[in-house]
Amino acid sequence: MTLPTVTKKILNADYVQVTWSDINSNSSWLTLKDALNSKVTICISTGWLIKKDKDVHIVVSDVNFNEDGTLGDVGNITTMPSSNVIKIKKIRL
Repeated sequence: MTLPTVTKKILNADYVQVTWSDINSNSSWLTLKDALNSKVTICISTGWLIKKDKDVHIVVSDVNFNEDGTLGDVGNITTMPSSNVIKIKKIRL
């Protein structure tokens, strides 16, 4: 098997680092003061940005290849609401 060269062309998508906010939940008993100080969780995901529209941003972090070196499957797919995306940084491969 020939080892593939990892480039933007693999998925015709930019490789990115996405900073985004996510829900934070706590099932513990807290004082009202502590509950009022709850914050969202800030996340960072990296991978190929395969979809970006007004509703969702989809990043895939893993790819595999067929015996002939063509793209097989994608994995570790993160789908986040577009409204939660804080920043996108392109990473050059």
